[in-house]
Amino acid sequence: MNPIFPIIAIGVAWLFSAQLAKQWWDRRRAHALAWAGALFLFGLGHVCVLIGITAGWTPPVFGTYWLSGALLNVPLLAIGQLHLLDDRRSVIWWTLAGLAVVWNTAFTIGAEYDTAVLAASTTVPSGESVIGGSIAYGLLRPMTYTFAIVVIGSAWSAWTYKKWSLLLIALGTTVAAAGSSVIGSTVDYLFPILSASGVLLMYAGFRAVSVPKSAPATDVVPTNA
Repeated sequence: MNPIFPIIAIGVAWLFSAQLAKQWWDRRRAHALAWAGALFLFGLGHVCVLIGITAGWTPPVFGTYWLSGALLNVPLLAIGQLHLLDDRRSVIWWTLAGLAVVWNTAFTIGAEYDTAVLAASTTVPSGESVIGGSIAYGLLRPMTYTFAIVVIGSAWSAWTYKKWSLLLIALGTTVAAAGSSVIGSTVDYLFPILSASGVLLMYAGFRAVSVPKSAPATDVVPTNA
């Protein structure tokens, strides 16, 4: 597996995260903070991928990858999208985010890892092969459902505000999710390529919407606040 694509994904994700964090600092928009966290975790997950495919997988490396890359980054994107759709319920959205972080972290730390599978892996091992049967693995499905909030919410915002570049965020999320779906298959080499492509598309959407041609930089999308 070529390490260049995880490196690209890390660089773009953390650049994206830093710009979102700055936007939150300047304007205190909760969605920007949630998305900054999500993209930071996306990059951290790919740091673990880079370590795993170059230096070898260990339980701490896989556990960090699983928590940041598989369980938490999409739910945090969804929390950001929920803030865009209804920021008046911010306390509820942040409470859900906090519960997800605590719940997922506790069960990922407590999971039993198949060290033989990790030692033999030269690509990205599947969660089922490493922690299958654990609660940490079982949490993947409910966390994955939050993907629909991101995609449908982005499409709705694009239609509502006529900011069609927002569809790039939905498309990028879909491409990155497609990358995760090939892990453990005969085409698992596509995982880092699709992940890097997905985050590049999300970043392109963010840049296109947040820096309009005829006005100063604004938030990722207009809000009612």
